[in-house]
Amino acid sequence: MYPAPGDPPLPGPASHRPSSDSTNGLAIASLITGLLGCFGILGLILGAIAMKQIKERGQKGRGLAIGGIVLSLLWVVGGTAGYLFISSLDKDDLDKLATPKVTTTKPKDVRANKMRVGDCINDNSGATTSIEGPVEVESVKVVPCTTPHDGEVLATFRLSTATLPSESQMSTLAGKGCQQRIGSRLSREPARRSLATSYYFPSVQSWASGDRAITCVAVHAKDGTKLTRKLRT
Repeated sequence: MYPAPGDPPLPGPASHRPSSDSTNGLAIASLITGLLGCFGILGLILGAIAMKQIKERGQKGRGLAIGGIVLSLLWVVGGTAGYLFISSLDKDDLDKLATPKVTTTKPKDVRANKMRVGDCINDNSGATTSIEGPVEVESVKVVPCTTPHDGEVLATFRLSTATLPSESQMSTLAGKGCQQRIGSRLSREPARRSLATSYYFPSVQSWASGDRAITCVAVHAKDGTKLTRKLRT
């Protein structure tokens, strides 16, 4: 059958008609390439070709192509800026970038009742072990744990007694309190057999001003020997 004069022509086979429902493959590739950012300007090129094909074929994917182009441009601009920045640095500047600056805690004097857990300290009066009795001093020096030090603070707690205990009572309270708080922690330290415990407690004067702090410090069991690292507790 042939069409009558004036009738619209019959449509051709579907396989020869451009489809507006499909998404352009190059647009997808452009976006993926732009996201990866390791293909230089390839995403920019694919996006430009995709834009042309989309216009000619009536396909979808214009937003994907634009996204790929923008991302590729950002990677190119960022890479260029980074290259120019590195090129502008001299050798000393590069060395500073390659080797981060290491900062250490400067030694500082603190009152004995202001020590905190984790502090490594030097005590000019000489830290003593639990066998010899608790230590009563006004101040200590907090130092980096990587340098030789007399002890490391592992726990602190406050006494709840209403009146100042005697020295023997203080020693008992401090010993039991520190053992409860740091005994299990010290057992995890590989060098635990070479460690002992030292106590810092309130003096008569500091007790009158409200000081109730007991500080538990790990020290070397051998008198006069210093610790040289942070304990693994």
